[in-house]
Amino acid sequence: MLNSDAIVFDKVMKQFPRAANPSVQETTLHIPEGSFITILGASGCGKTTLLKMVNRLYEPTSGRILVHGQDINRISVNELRRDIGYVIQQIGLFPHMTIEENIATVPRILGWNKQKIADRVNELLELVHLNPSDYRKRYPRQLSGGQQQRVGLARAMAGNPSILLMDEPFGSIDAITRSSLQEELTGIQKMLRTTILFVTHDIEEALKLGDRIVIMKDGVIQQYDTPLQIMTRPANRFVSQLVQSEDVVQQLSLMSADKVMIPIEEPSHPDESMVQSSDSLRLVLNEILNSSYPSVVVTDSSDHPIGRITFEQLKAYIAISKVMPAT
Repeated sequence: MLNSDAIVFDKVMKQFPRAANPSVQETTLHIPEGSFITILGASGCGKTTLLKMVNRLYEPTSGRILVHGQDINRISVNELRRDIGYVIQQIGLFPHMTIEENIATVPRILGWNKQKIADRVNELLELVHLNPSDYRKRYPRQLSGGQQQRVGLARAMAGNPSILLMDEPFGSIDAITRSSLQEELTGIQKMLRTTILFVTHDIEEALKLGDRIVIMKDGVIQQYDTPLQIMTRPANRFVSQLVQSEDVVQQLSLMSADKVMIPIEEPSHPDESMVQSSDSLRLVLNEILNSSYPSVVVTDSSDHPIGRITFEQLKAYIAISKVMPAT
C-alpha cells in the first residue's frame, strides 16, 4: 500500500445471495489521493456495488478495502462514514428541514458549535453558487432539481470529508444544468483536492470529469486508465466500442493546444484566430475550419502569443492518433 493511495481494493469480491455470478469479481485497484475517478459501465456491471463497498453500505464477500491505509473492517461504520461524503441521484434531502438544517446534519452529529456550523453552511452554499441569504431558510420543495443537487453536494461535503462517493448524481437533471454542475464539481475538486469516486453510465461525463476512468463489464474491470489512453489505446474491443475510440472529434476534446503547438517564429497574421494554451484541439479545429487562414496562434493566460498550430500539423496529429481496430 502506497502512502499516496486514498483507497485500495485488495482482491475484493462481492457475491449477493441467490445471484448466479458475483456482482464484482475479484478486484485489485488503487485510487490515488486527491484524484477524480469515474467508474463507467452499463447497468448491472458492478460499478455501484464497487462504490458502496467503500462506505460499507455493502460488505465485501472476500478481500479487503483500505481507506488511508486502514482496513475498513477494523473501523466502526460511523467513524468510517464521517470521512466519506455520499451523493446519489435521488439527492435525499430531508423535506421537513430547511436547506441550512440539511447541510448542518453531519456537523451537528460531529458536535460542532453553532457558529462553526453556520460558517460552514455559508461557505458551502457559496461554493456551490447558492447565495446563503437567499437559500438558507428555504425548503427543498422550493428549489429546482439542479439547486437541490447543489445542496446535496454541499451536505455531503459539510463534515470536510477527504473522500466523496457519487452515484450517478446528475442522471436525472437536464443537459444544461448537468453541464453546469459538472463544471462546478471539477472546480471544487481541483480546489479542495478531495478524492472522488463518481459512478456514471454516460461516456461523455466519464471522459470529461475523470483524471482516470474505471471501465467495468460483468463485475470485471476492463481498463483503468486516463481518458486519453482509453480513447487512443483501448484495452479490448469492448472498451473500444463503449467509448467509440475511433471518434476523432472526441479524441481532440481530450488534448490541449499546448501539447501540439510549435513555438511561434513569425508575427501573427491578421486573419489568424487566437486560442489559449489550455483550449482543446477540438476548439482549435473549429477555429481553423471557420477561418480563412490555415493556422491559429496559441496564447498563454495573459494573452501573450507562445505558439502556433497549423491545419497540416493538426491533420498529422489526427493521423497518428487514430486507433487500429481492437482485437
